[in-house]
Amino acid sequence: MTSIASRIRILALVSAAFVAPALVLAASPAVAQASLKKIKITIPVPAFGFYPLYVGVDQGFFAKEGYDVEIISTAGDGPDVDALIAGSVDFSLSTPNRLLTAHEQGKPLLAVMTTMNRMGIECVMNKAFADRAGLKADTPLDDKLKALKGQAIAGTRPGAFTYLAALRYAKRAHLEPQKDVKVIGVGGAASMLAALENEQVVLACTASPTPEMAEARGKSVQITSNLAGKDEEYNDFIYQLLYARPDYAQKNPEVVKGIIRGILKSIAYIQDTPADVQLPKLRERFSGIPDDVMVKMLDNNRSSYKRDGVTTKTSIEKAAAFLKDSGVLKSNVPDWQSIATNQYLPQK
Repeated sequence: MTSIASRIRILALVSAAFVAPALVLAASPAVAQASLKKIKITIPVPAFGFYPLYVGVDQGFFAKEGYDVEIISTAGDGPDVDALIAGSVDFSLSTPNRLLTAHEQGKPLLAVMTTMNRMGIECVMNKAFADRAGLKADTPLDDKLKALKGQAIAGTRPGAFTYLAALRYAKRAHLEPQKDVKVIGVGGAASMLAALENEQVVLACTASPTPEMAEARGKSVQITSNLAGKDEEYNDFIYQLLYARPDYAQKNPEVVKGIIRGILKSIAYIQDTPADVQLPKLRERFSGIPDDVMVKMLDNNRSSYKRDGVTTKTSIEKAAAFLKDSGVLKSNVPDWQSIATNQYLPQK
């Protein structure tokens, strides 16, 4: 018969056999987190267009590739890419203006993937103004733009992509900016909504979630359908891209590939996952937005994310033409393959 002391020793050994793995499992997330390579990615503002980055963090897609990604908002485009040029961050996810102007200034950058290949700026019009002008939902866009003569329209700030979009729409209607139509910057979402609803401006151009919020408040109507690909000028248009420095990409090809894979998994998740499943994390990332507006915002943006990440010659040329027309780009468009590459994308 086994002695009491022997039984105690056996029980201790059995307990240790179960407890030790449990301690290892409990510690493993911290150990795994510590082993991840830290990567910094800048964005200009926490707009919905950058949602794939948040998904990559929240769903662990970057972690599965071996990376601990920090998303840094620089409160405006410009500083985000400046940080990349300076080497203080690894990547930037931003609009294409700096891709072309940096090349023009002799500071070449590289587009290693496209995340949105449609213009992500939408324009909303004051509803009372539209009614007075006799503009209906089915009125052609060009006619709506012509009605802006003598009025004030807005982007967020002079030089921002939103502002450039407003300028371009004025020119499409053959209205000379600052003569036939006043183009101004009014700031972020709160000040833009106030200016629009008080008719300080009759048209405001910006990115999600502001257009959806404006319509939901009942005093504005959206007049463009860029995210849905309805405007050929802005379809297959490189609107958001992942930037890297050419020397960094050359020295760290596996890092570039891993971050791209994480973003592509995020885009697939966004497009394939029901809205109600995504809502909890959406609420955390974009607080203060009603659920119905959040769902509309998600639905509006889903199809604009580029599932394969491929950058095309056409998309570069369209963005360059847009920037040249806006006066941002002075020189001719460079060979697109000198500023963009698809070599780091998953090979089929």
